[in-house]
Amino acid sequence: MIEKEIVKKIKAGDEQGLRLLYQHYSSALYGIAFRFLNDEMYAEEVLQNTYLKVWNKIDQYDPEKAAFYTWMVNILKNSAIDISRTLKFQNEKKTVSFDNDVHSDKKENILSLGMEAKQMLKDIDEKYVQVLDYLYLRGYSQSEMSEELDIPIGTIKTRVKKAIDLLRSKLDKETALLYGIGAVIVLWWLIKSLGF
Repeated sequence: MIEKEIVKKIKAGDEQGLRLLYQHYSSALYGIAFRFLNDEMYAEEVLQNTYLKVWNKIDQYDPEKAAFYTWMVNILKNSAIDISRTLKFQNEKKTVSFDNDVHSDKKENILSLGMEAKQMLKDIDEKYVQVLDYLYLRGYSQSEMSEELDIPIGTIKTRVKKAIDLLRSKLDKETALLYGIGAVIVLWWLIKSLGF
């Protein structure tokens, strides 16, 4: 499996591991960083910080505790939070009045949407939730998923389409347009990882 190969190469100090990491995970990780920060430049900075930390901290990775992708997302999330705090501090210095209620409402809306996503996915058959998990959260391609789960690629494609259709049918139109399916799935993962 590609994760094991990447970890092995990075642990050996082989830069090919970083190239593989970029090829297989950059779009998924960038998407998460962009959703956190809503800024291309800062999302790219978070992505680069994440690669650097993965390279420097690979010996801290324990496959018994988390999947490699999950471990990387946690590193990315912490980098995004650090940048977000820095930006917030800079903005507070520049701005005399700061409206905390707006931020509180946003946090409540995000938490509410994440809980809604969690409930929606509870109502969907496990085989469909599984493909969403592998595709969006673990960063697998459909062919990698087929190999990992030992399920024909045609079945994987059908399940992915069905899973997205089921989720879309459960989202109200406003939420679907505002956030998109991918963002809802990421919020579900965050809620899940935070233990809500």
